[in-house]
Amino acid sequence: MPTFNHLFTPIQIGNYVVKNRIMATAHLTHMASTDGFPTERQIAYHEERAKGGLGLLVTESMAIAPNSAQSQYVVHLFDDKVIPILSELTSRVKAYGTVIVAQLHHMGREMTSVDTRRAVVAPSAIPDPIKKEVPHELTTREVKEMIQMYAKAAERCVKAGYDGLEVHLAHGYLIHEFLSPLYNQRTDEYGGSFENRLRFAQEAIRSVKAVAPGKIVGIRINGDEMADGGLTQEDYQRICVELEKEGLDYIGLSLGHNLNYPPTFPNMDFPLGFAAYLASGIKRLVKIPVYTSHRINDPVLAENILAEGHADLVGMTRATLADPELPNKAREGRLDDIRPCIACLQGCFQRLRYRAPISCFGNARVGKEKEYQIKPAVRQKKVAVIGGGPGGLEAARVLRERGHQVTLYEKNQELGGMLRRGAYDVPNRQELFDVTRWQSRQVNQLGVEVRLGHEATVQDIKSGGYDAVVVATGATYGEPSVTYTPDVPHLNVTQALDLQENDLQGKRVLVIDKDYHNKALGIGEKLAVLGAEVVLFTEEVEVGYDMESINKTMAWLRLNEYGVRSISKGKILQADGNRFLIDHEGWERELDFDMVVVVDHMLADNALALQLEQEIPGLDMYLVGNCLAPRKTPDAIHDGLRIALEI
Repeated sequence: MPTFNHLFTPIQIGNYVVKNRIMATAHLTHMASTDGFPTERQIAYHEERAKGGLGLLVTESMAIAPNSAQSQYVVHLFDDKVIPILSELTSRVKAYGTVIVAQLHHMGREMTSVDTRRAVVAPSAIPDPIKKEVPHELTTREVKEMIQMYAKAAERCVKAGYDGLEVHLAHGYLIHEFLSPLYNQRTDEYGGSFENRLRFAQEAIRSVKAVAPGKIVGIRINGDEMADGGLTQEDYQRICVELEKEGLDYIGLSLGHNLNYPPTFPNMDFPLGFAAYLASGIKRLVKIPVYTSHRINDPVLAENILAEGHADLVGMTRATLADPELPNKAREGRLDDIRPCIACLQGCFQRLRYRAPISCFGNARVGKEKEYQIKPAVRQKKVAVIGGGPGGLEAARVLRERGHQVTLYEKNQELGGMLRRGAYDVPNRQELFDVTRWQSRQVNQLGVEVRLGHEATVQDIKSGGYDAVVVATGATYGEPSVTYTPDVPHLNVTQALDLQENDLQGKRVLVIDKDYHNKALGIGEKLAVLGAEVVLFTEEVEVGYDMESINKTMAWLRLNEYGVRSISKGKILQADGNRFLIDHEGWERELDFDMVVVVDHMLADNALALQLEQEIPGLDMYLVGNCLAPRKTPDAIHDGLRIALEI
């Protein structure tokens, strides 16, 4: 078992002792009420992570000013009304010995006025490259008023019982914009020279410290802007050295902004712990604690980062989203019991784009900590679970954890369902299977009877004496929904995944996206890697338009290397032999293809469920995942948890 000589060593930060080196950095949850109040849901979410053993918890970015509420689901830290509920939050978190810090945040130009109906503000009237809205350039007087808003927000946090304040200087938000020559073209005392651009940050920190005597005051800041003409790693080192002189208690290193967005929320394309070097570069220059973050999902990796002197604390935010008990499990040596974060971004980031509360691919309890408590069953039952994909595995795991006697039927020789194929047959997606690998391990440890290679039948259920049955038989791909010409083979997704290199060398393949998520890009990448010349096609505005944006960006970086092309808003007008006439936004072009892959929606495989309903009247039966309705893997896992708690 690994030895954690550093991870669980206490550390002094200002006047506070943090019990270990594991922290959750600030992250938006979208769990606030539409009128800016923290909610019980939000409090329970943070409390669960404190209970799991976090040393330091930085609560999410809260708007310090009315023109910084980037959505209708953020806390209004500019209003005294939030103090009583924030007091409830801090008291419940501190009950577990966790130090709690509030992040003070202003979005600057990296937002729109859709929710606030107020002008976006920035140091200069330069639009954000993603949001596109022209901001109001703050006057010198307004800059000084904004500094006082930081102070007033800090004062509310002190009254609410926070142990500290973190001033947000990263990710292209307001103070970052003042620091950077890319965003700051002012000619007053807050622009121009290095010293002038630093002034806003210095005065904001001073204003916060003035109202928070004895409290921790730290910053979160990028380690490198990674943009032409922007702040370099050396520039940021100089900034941190100067800001330490303001009496800071810690420095938190981060990465990314809207000119270079993917590193802000790194997906599984990024190496584990890839940003630790940035913290290391700061730590050697300052005397106060430094934390690092980004793709640190394993306690052993975290220990190594600390042991090698890169940082004093490690942000394991998404890792403790996936498993709030990670700190306690690591301390107890239960590493195999830690539910993994796979950096898929489907729950923690994509749902924010839907203006929905965050969740997690593998942990369906995120955001529902109070509703979805796993408690012993009132009456233990004998339950059959049919299907060993993510939804069936989750149902079996939770049912057994609640004390039920569970038998899991899986027709294949291995567990994992279609997710196994998606993880191993599509390039750069191997980490997806870590979730079902964890589920499988838990199912075995809990004593679920697993029958591999056994396709359950009605007779199995009749003879088994089961009190309840969970059907998780998944979904299948039918014949392609379109065939343009009999002269060219048309394949479905499963058939495409079966293709080998000798099937594809030199072949011209058209991949038609009718699923709109990640499958067409994944199939296209697989075929291109195996030597095919690939064109992705959709009638929609873009291929994979429902796919999470960072995953899509990183996928296209890889696809471009293989010469994969794309046609969006297209129509196939006719096909003759292997020649296809295609309309691309009013432009007609002829292309030759040797093969067509049609990426359709899946079809629910509910035949056994219908048979059970017909032949065993009154059977207590539940459908989970794609056999109920084809959706995404997190939906299947959520179904499995919810149904297991109902039985």
